[in-house]
Amino acid sequence: MREKRQNKNKKIKFFILYIALIILLLGIGFYGFFSVLDRDTMYEDIKIENFNVSNMTKEEALNIIKGKLEGELSQKQMRLAYKDFVYDVGIKELGYHYCYDEAIEEAYSIGRKGSIINRIKTIMNTRKYGETIKLKTGYDSNLIDDLVMKISDDINLESKEAQFNFNGGRISVAQDVVGRKVDTVLLKKLIEGNIEVLEDIQIPVEEIKPTMTKAQLSRINGIIGQFSTSFKTSSADRKENIRVSAKALDGKLVLPGETVSFNDTTGPRTRAKGYKEANIIIGGEFIPGVGGGVCQMSTTLYNALVRADMTIVQRSPHSIPSTYVPYGQDAAVSYGHLDLKFRNDFDFPIYIHTLTKNNQVFVYIYGDVNTKNYTVKLDSEIVETIKPKEEIIRDNTLKTGDKVLHQSGRTGYKVKTYKSIVKGGKVVKRDLLNSDFYKPRNSIYKVGPDLPTNLEDENINPVDAENTEE
Repeated sequence: MREKRQNKNKKIKFFILYIALIILLLGIGFYGFFSVLDRDTMYEDIKIENFNVSNMTKEEALNIIKGKLEGELSQKQMRLAYKDFVYDVGIKELGYHYCYDEAIEEAYSIGRKGSIINRIKTIMNTRKYGETIKLKTGYDSNLIDDLVMKISDDINLESKEAQFNFNGGRISVAQDVVGRKVDTVLLKKLIEGNIEVLEDIQIPVEEIKPTMTKAQLSRINGIIGQFSTSFKTSSADRKENIRVSAKALDGKLVLPGETVSFNDTTGPRTRAKGYKEANIIIGGEFIPGVGGGVCQMSTTLYNALVRADMTIVQRSPHSIPSTYVPYGQDAAVSYGHLDLKFRNDFDFPIYIHTLTKNNQVFVYIYGDVNTKNYTVKLDSEIVETIKPKEEIIRDNTLKTGDKVLHQSGRTGYKVKTYKSIVKGGKVVKRDLLNSDFYKPRNSIYKVGPDLPTNLEDENINPVDAENTEE
């Protein structure tokens, strides 16, 4: 009985101890929760960048960090420069900012995720090893766009060609302007990449150089080649065609290395362009056509160009020798078929001036007389004269003994033209320029029945077709 009472007392004591132990553990747990886990401050050894925010509330941490960094931020700037254009830009003007709230929320969340055991474990590890939160930054891309636009508006400058003015032979040149253009895409990238570094930036600017500069055009200082031909005996319409094509060429500037087409410059020979109907040559025959007489303009230009020592790229002789220049010195053109092309191989530009007066057309080539300080002369030599042959066509509709000229004959020529360089009154160089062949044309007679075929003694004079305008 006594033993049973003792066992009962032991059980009661054990139960009381067990309850006490549970109460103790619960007390420790509640103490740990309320003293460690349930707090509104950061846990120990947490930093945001270099700022130790241990045991701080969110508000305290924000005030300390922001109070320090905002003052520094207002002093930070970058310098952008291009020659005399200098911009000191505070990065706050670009919307640069620190992401305070994000960093503070991240710091405050340490030790507050997961179960109580995991939380305590995180808190203990943080207290032992520490934790540093990076303070992120940001900027306003639109404000950078605005800055780039302002800079480009300030710096950008449209290039301007030098202006060549020719007034009755008096030459003046207006100054050119070198343009500028900011590379806005690259500049924005440089600013964005520099916003944390804050080094000086050289604003990327492309210089836009004009095609024609005052230095270039000022080298046009005199006549380096000239030529003229007469159109006194031409019809009124042919004279007008020469004037129209001359006007199209007048004032033409040709830069070094540039190739010029006569046809492209004077345009299609149409009535809309002001051209009239006058004789043209087709297949060795003169027929009416719009633009007759333009070949005299191309020939006059050709002779002036050769005397200016321009490089002739394309040139063709007429099928019939021209009357207004020596044989071998003509230049035939036909829009879409035959062209006169030349290239300026000098290192200075040339200027073409044309003039029609007193039934003459004049072409003047202006350039640098200091460089082209010599004279060019042409001389042509007829190396072979080819007499026309006579052809007989029997025509039974004619009376016996009748003889009618059906086609006038024309003499053919083989011609060599030489170009001489004359300096100091002496020929220093002479080269073959062209070898031309003007085909002969047979005389054709229609004769009646039984007419003798030997016509050499007959007194018939073919019409000379070589004097007809083309």
